[in-house]
Formats: sequence, structure tokens, C-alpha cells
Amino acid sequence: MPSNKNNNQNPNHSCEPFRQSIRLSTLSFSIAAALVCQPVVAEVTQTDTSHMEEVIVWGAKVSSSSEFLGDEDISVKQADHLSDLLRDIPGVDVGGTHSVNQRINIRGFNETDLDIRLDGASQYANMFHHIGNLTLNPDIIKAVDIQVGANSVISGGLGGAVHFETKNAKDLLRPGEKYGARVFGGYASNDAQQGSTTVYGQLTDNIDAMLYGYMIKRGNFKDGEGNETIGAEGKVKNMLAKLGWEPTDNQRLELTYDRYRDKGDYSPRPDMSGGANNALSKTTLIPTQYDRDTVTLNHQYDHSEHFGIKTSLYRNTIDLERDESAIPGRWPGNRRSVNSAINTNTGARVTATTDMALGSIRNGFTYGVDYNQQESKSQYGSADELKEKGTTSAIFVQDKIQITDAFSVTPGIRYDHFKRDAFTSNQSFSDITWALAADYTLNDNVTFFASTRSLFKAPQLLESFIKYQEVAYLAEDIKAQTGLNTQGGVKLNYDIGMHSFASNITIFKTDLKDHLQTSYNGPKRQYDIHNNGDAEIKGFEASFFYGYDAFSSKLSYAKSDNENTTNNTPILDGNKRSTDMGDSINLSLDYPVYDLDLYLGWRSQFVLEEDNVMAGTAPKAAYNVHNLFAQWAPHQVDGLVMTFGIDNVFDSQYASHASRTGSARSIDLTDNEPGRSVKVSAAYQF
Repeated sequence: MPSNKNNNQNPNHSCEPFRQSIRLSTLSFSIAAALVCQPVVAEVTQTDTSHMEEVIVWGAKVSSSSEFLGDEDISVKQADHLSDLLRDIPGVDVGGTHSVNQRINIRGFNETDLDIRLDGASQYANMFHHIGNLTLNPDIIKAVDIQVGANSVISGGLGGAVHFETKNAKDLLRPGEKYGARVFGGYASNDAQQGSTTVYGQLTDNIDAMLYGYMIKRGNFKDGEGNETIGAEGKVKNMLAKLGWEPTDNQRLELTYDRYRDKGDYSPRPDMSGGANNALSKTTLIPTQYDRDTVTLNHQYDHSEHFGIKTSLYRNTIDLERDESAIPGRWPGNRRSVNSAINTNTGARVTATTDMALGSIRNGFTYGVDYNQQESKSQYGSADELKEKGTTSAIFVQDKIQITDAFSVTPGIRYDHFKRDAFTSNQSFSDITWALAADYTLNDNVTFFASTRSLFKAPQLLESFIKYQEVAYLAEDIKAQTGLNTQGGVKLNYDIGMHSFASNITIFKTDLKDHLQTSYNGPKRQYDIHNNGDAEIKGFEASFFYGYDAFSSKLSYAKSDNENTTNNTPILDGNKRSTDMGDSINLSLDYPVYDLDLYLGWRSQFVLEEDNVMAGTAPKAAYNVHNLFAQWAPHQVDGLVMTFGIDNVFDSQYASHASRTGSARSIDLTDNEPGRSVKVSAAYQF
């Protein structure tokens, strides 16, 4: 079960009373419990509870430090892109519309500034500026844990962390089952079809296994104005195999192989609209394959409630291949061939927790080590392959000191070292960073929190696909980027009768010193990696929850403003476009119809215009988009779940502020989102 709506701040307010006291049929229970775990009044029978458990096992949960309002079940979204999962999280956006272009953004930081992991494996990569670095399938995700902003030494991400976890056989087996299977099929009217098959079982008393296969076929979607894009038609296939072994009751060893294949004749610049690609390269399409192979070995050992340790070993390989031999117009001559880039992360992470009393003070230690070796390879045609390597190592420790039952402080310290073995230079960077956090529980309803965390990021390797590594130079006076993220706020929750209220407000400021930038130097035909002054990002995230009986609602507001304080400009991306994003307002409404085994929901997002852009460039346009869904899980047909939804109900023309926007050579490059899409799907678990 997910945690309660206030992230377990009140230990007496748990999900168990909610499980036992409300008569929710099938998935209605799953979603309502995920949104708010509150005591109410009706009774539930044991039969109802069993049926609930059988249905909720497939739903994934998204939890975020910017909300503290509880986990959200995302199965109703019928997601086929990361944007379907994460865009309604305060402070988080996902840019891109193409399958090869998924870009997570937190407070204006892109994925190269975040600690992103899949089943413990680092997903860090910098593949190519026209595509994203993430190859993730939302359908098999079990949980997403998002840290909005850097607030702990446990993670090294400059702007926060996003950790994905996939399902295993234990998650899918229902009470009394030894084996099971699930089949799923879905259709979207804006040109997509998807399906999956999963088989799983308890092979012995302590060994379990799962095998999952998935495919989605996409066509060229139409945007809100009816314009059909080009170069989006292709297939994504994903195979996931897991083997779990529990030699004792308090430990688990899990081996995972995750195989992801994305193949199609795609546009040369998937981060731009079909119209932009047509203007720049006519209707030319590039045979493209974007693959990932991830192998992880995870071990978790809980010796007691006072000591536990988790270890992850992994190898994650991302491979991009494009046949660029027939592209017309402006294109580098040495790239008119079959070209490829490979990024491989090989690493290990060990994290342990120890709870102990030092005198009369309770201490909760979290400590560990983190190691990752990134290998980047680039090859054009039959030319020599270029190789680079970057090695990251870190050690960290923090201690949550429980001064009183109501007040705790958490100091932490971390040492990072980065060795950059690039084609033009071998250089190392290291630093000691620290964090200090405090929590004060005023009463059962109010908790105050604050934290500050120093930051560090070394100059990274050049993007893998462009073969400019031999002419990419660090500035002679380059420094690692440092900074300080400070945030604080309040969490509130209050229940009265059948009414439930909760909120979270976070105010933050991030100062960046010696901001790193990579720029193309046209006259010298080289890439320069250098510091570009100091910068700051400031803003807030606020979430408000209200529930009455079975009805639940959530309203959030997120605002961030950035500035390069040295140059008096916005912080710019590699395309010289502002990374600032407009204020985002999200509304969620949910209502289960118990007697019909039906769950209904509505999602709205309003994004305000962003005018913090470079002089002479257009602002990022405001937009609003609305989705609805209905999910039916009839108790008469055990294991059946049917879902109906409409994305972009009013067929709005819009582009995420985390996507490519603006113009170049008098061509509008804006990567507009798909227009209205009616989605239907059915799943049967047996």
C-alpha cells in the first residue's frame, strides 16, 4: 500500500484504517487510497478486500517531495510517454513528444543535472542534442520516487533525483497464487496501439520469476491544429526478465535484464516539429534505432529495525544508430553514412542505515558509497571510433538526530571525485559538499521543514553522437560548478468527519557559481566547455488536497524564475533558448462510483506565459490542457480492468516549456504536443 497523504508524518494516521473501513470496489479502492488514506465510516467485507487486492497489483505509484500528499496511481493514465506520468508533479515537467525524445526537467534543470536511476542503474547519458537521454517504458514501472531539488547528500544530482523501479513477480502474485499471467491491449485514436503479456510465478518457496513483453506501434500524430507530424512512425519493444531469491525472511537478491528497442524511420531532428523538419530537410527520414540494455543485481538485507543495507551492481548501455547517408541540404559531409554512438554506465552503489541511541538521543545514520564509470563511443561510417571515459566516485554519510519527539536535525557530508579521460584532456575534479536539514512537528496537523545543501558538478563529457570529441576543449581556467540550494516550508493535514485537508508549501532558492556551458565555436570549428558566470533559480511549489467521503481533489501551483546574474540574462540551453518555464497550475478531481465498480477522474494543467527570454525572441506561449478518464473493473469478471480516456479533451495547440520552442532561420521549431486522443485499453489478469 502507498504511504499516507502526509508521508507518514503522523504515525497514527495510516492507510490501514482506510483499507478496512470504506467499501470501494476494485480499482476505486486503489486510486482513492493512493490519493488519501483517511478513516471513514462504511464497512467492507473480507471478500471485497480480497478483490481489491487482486486488482491493484498492476498500478504504479508516483511520489514526490514537492507534495507530501500521498502516492498517485498512474495506471488510469494509459501512459506511453514519460510526460503522461510526471507532468502534474509540482516543479517537474517532461519535454519532447517523440519516442526518442523524453527529457525530465526539475525546476529548469534538465536530465544531465539529475540523478536518474532505473532499478538502481544510473541512466546518465548525453547522447545527442536532438534527442533525449531516457529510454524508459512507463507501462512496467512500479514506482517513481522524485526528489524535487537537491536537499540531501545521499544523491549527487544538481537539481534533484528521479528513481524508477519496475515490477516483479512478488508485486503481481495475488493471495494464494503460485503462478499468474496478464494480457493487456490498448488503442489511441491519435495513431498508436500497444500491448503486453506478462507471466510470473513462485517457482519455489524462496525463488520467484517474471517475464514481461511489450510493444507499442506509433504513427504520425496530429497536433491541436490538425497538422500531421512526420518522422514519428515506429515501434518500441521492451522485454523485462526478473529472478528473485529470498534465502531468508529478511533479505532478497534480484537479478534483472531489461531490453529496450526503439526502431523507425524518424525525422532528422526529433526534438522539433514535423513542419520544422520538413522545412530543414524536406520529407527525408532517417532509419533510426535507439536501444538500451540494462543488467542489474540488487541485494537488500534488513538485519533488524535498527540496521539494513542495500547494494546495487549494474551495467546500462544505450546505443543510438542513424543512417544519415541520404540527407539533403545542410549536413556535415563526414556524417553522410551510418553513424552510431554508445554510452555505457557500469557501477555500484551501497547504502546502509543504522538506528541507534547515543546517550538519550536517537540517531538515524544513512551512509554509503557510489561508483559509476561512463564510457562514450562515437563512430561515423568506417572512420575510426572515438572513445572517452568519465569516472565518478562518492562517499556520503548523514545522521538524523532526533533531539525531541517533535524536533530533528539532519547534518550530512559527501565527497565527490570525477576523473575526466577525454580525447583532448585528462583532468580530475573533486569537492566536499554538505547538507543540513531540520523538521519540527508542531502537532499532529502541522510540520515545518527546512534544508540547505551545497552543490558540485564537474565538467562532463561531450555529447556522444556528434564526433567532435577531438576538438572539444576545456577552458584553461575552468572550474567545477558549485552552489547552494536552500528550501523550507510547511506540511499541513487535518481531518474532520468525512472531510480531509492537506497541503505542502515549499519555498526555494538555488545559487549556482561558475555555471558550466558547452558552446560551439564556429570560427575555430570546435566545442568550448567553459564557465559562464553565476546564476540563481528561485520560486515555490504549493499543493492543496481536499477530500470528502469518496471524492478527492488536488490543486498545485509551481513557480520558478532563473537568471544568469553575471550576464543579466536567463539561464540558456545549448540552443541559446531560455530554460525558464511558466508558472504551472494543476488540478485533479477523482470520484469512485462504488456500485458500478467505476472510477472517474479529470486532470487539468494551466501553464502561464514565460517572458523571461532573450531580447528579440518570442516568449514561451501560455496554454491549458485537460484530460479525463474512466476505469471499470467489474467484480463479476475477476481480473478484468477496462480503461477509457481522452487526452487533450479540447484539442489544444500547445508545447511544453521543457520542449524545443522558438525559431531559427525564420523557421518555427516548436515541438507541438499531440492533439485530442481517445484512448481505450483492457487488461485481464489470471
